[in-house]
Amino acid sequence: MTGIDAFKTRGKANEGIRITLSQPDGTPTEHWLQVRSVWSDDYQAARSELIRQAIEDGKRIADADPGEVAELKHEADRRRRATLCASLIAGWSFSDMECTEEKVAEFLLEAPQILRHVEQIAEDDRRFFSNGSGSLSSGESLS
Repeated sequence: MTGIDAFKTRGKANEGIRITLSQPDGTPTEHWLQVRSVWSDDYQAARSELIRQAIEDGKRIADADPGEVAELKHEADRRRRATLCASLIAGWSFSDMECTEEKVAEFLLEAPQILRHVEQIAEDDRRFFSNGSGSLSSGESLS
């Protein structure tokens, strides 16, 4: 690919790549997530919305009891991070549960190791835009 087309990323960013999931101890599983790039339309829209929400949360938290402020800030930050990361997930292998942003965010809140790994994958442009396959090789897994 040469010329202007070499710089186009939107299609691949929105499509995402499939990564396999491992249990917390590293045991491989049959489960997977379809992860979008941070350059995807959904992520960019979610990022803009969460900036707006952070401002609103700040106003709400400022009115809270001073003893609760730190805990409220921490919980709001945790939820915003999970919601933002959920926008990176285009699909998953959990057939018993629909892949909605809300369900993904709840899953990520309970599996912070996966949340962090998804963030790392989504930020790695080489995985999405290199000439090779974007999927994880058989030697790599999400743990």
